[in-house]
Amino acid sequence: MASNKRTWLWVVLGVVGTLFVFFVLLVGGAVYMFRTHVHNETVETATAERQFEEQRARFKGQQPLVEFVGDDDRNDNAVVHRPEAGAPRVKINSIRVLIYDLNQNHLIHVDIPGWLVRIVPQNNGQFSFQGEEQFARHRLTIEDIERHGYGLLLEGRNPNTRILIWSE
Repeated sequence: MASNKRTWLWVVLGVVGTLFVFFVLLVGGAVYMFRTHVHNETVETATAERQFEEQRARFKGQQPLVEFVGDDDRNDNAVVHRPEAGAPRVKINSIRVLIYDLNQNHLIHVDIPGWLVRIVPQNNGQFSFQGEEQFARHRLTIEDIERHGYGLLLEGRNPNTRILIWSE
């Protein structure tokens, strides 16, 4: 009888130990991914504007999938230029994001691997931005992004922030 209890104790401890190691690896992997794909630096506005212009020059003449023009923080007007339903899809290798906060002079670079974009849970395959109720008509799917192809996905600005997102 006593050996049965010990066996169950070792089984339970083994399962709990395995789950703990798995959890530590999962959290460690998430921290590692975040630290390697997100870079934040403090720069002057002129330096940030120069980086935005260099990136924007790569897509000269290309219309972004989404354009934001905001008068203030609460009123961003979004225009979505959806690709045709029959447009060919391309496999997105990565999505790159450049954000500049004019109030705090923070320039943020984010590199999102394409495989991560495809596995992140979405609402029925749709992405949405800002307030759900405000932009419900602007939901984008990964299919919209793939049909848009490589290049400029989002360009936006308001008095406090500038953002540029592109796919490669």
